[in-house]
Amino acid sequence: MLPLSPDLAHFLAIPWCAALFNSPSTTILPSPVASRIPNPSTEGALFAETLQTPDTISALLSFYRNSQNTPTKEIHTLITLGYLLNGYPNTAHGGIIVSIIDEAMSFILKRNKELGTLSGLGDLVTADLRVKFIRPVKTPQTVVVEARLREVKGRKYTVEADLKDGEGTVLAQGEALWIAVMASL
Repeated sequence: MLPLSPDLAHFLAIPWCAALFNSPSTTILPSPVASRIPNPSTEGALFAETLQTPDTISALLSFYRNSQNTPTKEIHTLITLGYLLNGYPNTAHGGIIVSIIDEAMSFILKRNKELGTLSGLGDLVTADLRVKFIRPVKTPQTVVVEARLREVKGRKYTVEADLKDGEGTVLAQGEALWIAVMASL
């Protein structure tokens, strides 16, 4: 048996997180996810370096239910939040919540790009992102972001997400329009 990644070991020690892995159709994405690996170009430095500390985002792991050769419609991302993300006492900053939702949404598009299940999926950028803050996101705590691919129209991809606590309470919701960028001539 292969050794567990530190992030997987972390989440398996949290009962409600461990329960999410019980389905035999669950596939855990490689850990750390690509956006948590520092890149010499500095691409992705926010999540790879700035937000990868014991007191910011100490652990992050994504998984989905198997969807062989069909588009993956939903990805779950577990994230442990620390106090250095606060904008208010014991409460994560709203801008951090927006960044977390945006990052989790990117995983579903990257997964489908890897599968080759969506045609023309090149480099993607967030064109529009709207977040509704429903309840304070307390820190420290572990949350899950459930991102869903809602619609595909040509180069436009609509993604929705719910950020939930360990009891399943929705704390924030996001909806985004992602665009596949045209290659430069």
